[in-house]
Amino acid sequence: MLAESLALDPQRLAERFAAFAPGTILCVHQAELGQPGAIPSGVLLVLGRVGLLVALRQRIPSCVEHDCALVARCPYVADFAREERSRSERPKSGRKFRVTEATFAFAEDPSLLATLLAQHPVVRWLAERFVERAEWTPFALAKTWLEAAKEAAAGPRRSADGAWETTPDFDGSRRELASCIALLVGFGYLAWEHEGLVLRLVRPWW
Repeated sequence: MLAESLALDPQRLAERFAAFAPGTILCVHQAELGQPGAIPSGVLLVLGRVGLLVALRQRIPSCVEHDCALVARCPYVADFAREERSRSERPKSGRKFRVTEATFAFAEDPSLLATLLAQHPVVRWLAERFVERAEWTPFALAKTWLEAAKEAAAGPRRSADGAWETTPDFDGSRRELASCIALLVGFGYLAWEHEGLVLRLVRPWW
């Protein structure tokens, strides 16, 4: 499990988003490349999935067009060049996000994220795990996550009533797992104990 942070304070996170101008474009590679003040990639993915950011999937601006400070040294600039100049085979979709009115609603009321977070597929998966037992080691939780990922990759399953079960998108979502845990800790639903060796349920969010 990739732990970008043991905990994320929702209030401080909201304050960081409040500092952005409307329409600001954020990228998953900015934190990875060490841009000061960049939002962790897992947080962008989580907020994009719950609708507090818009994940760009069409007409994605080039890095130059949105004035990214990393243009001179970012190895991914070519990925976002206009089609006639881009030679990258990596998909552009879902790697850049736009700040919207919904983002500022979260900036004004961080509890909005707690409400939406409960519907995130990774958080629903975590709820199932903490119903099973109230304490997990990071190793055991990561092992269970990987086992679930393998099972999901094998194909969709039918529940007892015959309906297709909804499973998290495990492909590349380990960053979301880490960020969901960090946010749940920040909201006080989970707590790290024994110097980060045990993750304990404090109160249910489901």
